[in-house]
Formats: sequence, C-alpha cells, structure tokens
Amino acid sequence: MKSYKRILLGLVTLFGLLAIFTLIVNIKVASTVNGRIYDCVDSIPHNKVALLLGTNPLNRLGRPNTYFTNRIKIAAELFHAGKVDYILASGDNHIESYDEPTAMRDSLIARGVPEGRIILDFAGFRTLDSVIRAKEVFGCDSLTIISQSDHCERALYLAEANGITAVSISAPIRAGRWVRVRLTFREWLARDKMMLDLWFGKQPHFLGEKIIIPEPMKQKSYSTNDGLTMSIVNLDNIKMPVDSIVVEMKNNSDNEATFGEYYNLEKYDNGKWVDLPYNDKIRKLLEEDGVEMVFNDVGYPVRPHSVRRYSNRTKAYNETLVPGHYRLSKKFSYPPYPTLKSDTAYVEFEIR
Repeated sequence: MKSYKRILLGLVTLFGLLAIFTLIVNIKVASTVNGRIYDCVDSIPHNKVALLLGTNPLNRLGRPNTYFTNRIKIAAELFHAGKVDYILASGDNHIESYDEPTAMRDSLIARGVPEGRIILDFAGFRTLDSVIRAKEVFGCDSLTIISQSDHCERALYLAEANGITAVSISAPIRAGRWVRVRLTFREWLARDKMMLDLWFGKQPHFLGEKIIIPEPMKQKSYSTNDGLTMSIVNLDNIKMPVDSIVVEMKNNSDNEATFGEYYNLEKYDNGKWVDLPYNDKIRKLLEEDGVEMVFNDVGYPVRPHSVRRYSNRTKAYNETLVPGHYRLSKKFSYPPYPTLKSDTAYVEFEIR
C-alpha cells in the first residue's frame, strides 16, 4: 500500500513540476515577444522576407483547414500591400504524398502572388527548423513571421534566441471551442519542448548550402494626374530578351478614364531620359510607309475605382533593349470628350 502512495505522490509531484515549468515558460515567452505581434497589415513594418509557417491544408475530416487558408490569406495581403518582397514558405515534405510548401505556393499563386516571389523550404519539419533555416540557409537576419497568434509567440521566441530581428502577424483563428482547447494544450507542450531544445542546442534536421534571396526588382510610379496611376505587373519577368511589359492602369477617381495602345519608352543615359529608337527593321518600314506610329488608334476605358491591365508588346524595340534603367509612359484622358488635354502616367523600372 505504501508503494502505491509513493508512486501516486511521485506522479503528483511530477505533474506539479511540469505545470510550474509550463507556466514559467509561457510567461517568459509572452513577455519576451510582447508588442511584436500585429493583427493589421497596414500597421506592420516592412521586411524583405516573410516566413510563412506550414500546416496541413486539410483538417482531420479531410476538409479545408482554416488555419492553413487564413495564413495564406494574410501572406497574400502582406505581399500585395508592399509589406514584404518575398514569401518563404517553409513546411514539411518528409514523404512524397505530403507536401506543405508546394500547397502553400499554389495557394499563394491563386491569390495573385508571383511565383518568382515565393521561395520554398521543404525541410521545415518543425518550427525550430523553419526559423533557424531561414537564417542559416536563406540568410534572413530579419523576418515577418506568419501564423496564428500562439504559434507566432513561439516562433518569435525562437527567432530572438537565434539572433533574428522579427515581427509577426497573426492569422485569424476560426475553430470550435474544443479544437482551440486541444490546440492550446498542444502549444503549451510545444513551448516546453522548445525551451528544452534551446537549452540542449538542438539544431534542424538539415541545413545544407546557402540559398541567396536576390534583391527584388523595384519600380517607381507617378502621374501628371493622381486620378490614374500605372504599375508594372510582370516586373520579375522583365529580363533580356524582353517580350512584353504588362501594366495595370488604376483609376482612383469618380470618372471614367481612357488610355490608348500608344506608349513611349525611354532609357536613362548620362543623367537624362532619352527616347528609345525603334529597331532597324521597324524603322525602315515606317520610313517606307511615311508614318510615325506603330500603334492602333484605339481607346480603352477604365471605370471609376477599378483597374485594367494591358500588355505592351516590345517587338519594335527588341534589338535596342539592353540592361539598364527605363521609363515607360502612357497618355490618358478624362471627360468631357472630345478633349485636346491629356495626362501622362509614368513608371520607372530596371531591365537586368
């Protein structure tokens, strides 16, 4: 009988110590990362790279996992708001039939994030692996971490412990009460394990060679009338040889705007903008026909508070385009029509 009491006492003591350890760990984690978790895209500072932490795209019932879909939604919003330049999708791919990074990439592309701005880490088996690999493999000393709030705290603590300057944005949690209780309990245990891993110097399963994340292509947009602005959609794909430049015309006004096919292309040379000449073949054809334009006289409307995309073919310049700094401009106008007055939208960009 006494032996049973000793065992019971030992178990009670063990669970008591575990509870105290868990409480201390949670207080330490929460106090360390206090003030670095955002819930609004507009207020979070810019970072070159966002670390999107992986989870199963499907829940245990085989239905879409809201934890996954909400992380994807926030990641896409961050990118489109210009708060991050790249998204590092880090997840588990330890077996061929389970591939979190690819699922994240496909979902991000479906939300309009260019594939060239998505980097896949197939060895993010655990949060510790994802965070440490972000620094040691992908060279990230600063990060924006994307997950749900409890998970964000643990990831931020890991980042702090590994010399990474990080902030985080919490994706919404939409789950039933018992699911939240179960996940909270699991998170408490995960934090206990994280602290032990840090004490004993646990490292990721794999590191490997460094992967360089390039500096993102930049563009600068401005206009003679703020009612309409222009930006380049396929910026990451503008590399030699250039086939087309896809622009997005955004009408911010209450009136319908109109633009045409015509665009002008200039190169910055010796401190000034110089009109880019047509290639010899196009130039000779124009001289023979006695005309100055290679564009159809067609108008394209942009409705109030909407956008319209247009692909500007660069065939006429393809022999004169070389790496450098360029400016594309398009004229547009507002009613009343007909009008002799037109405005011009500009966008500067690089060709590498």
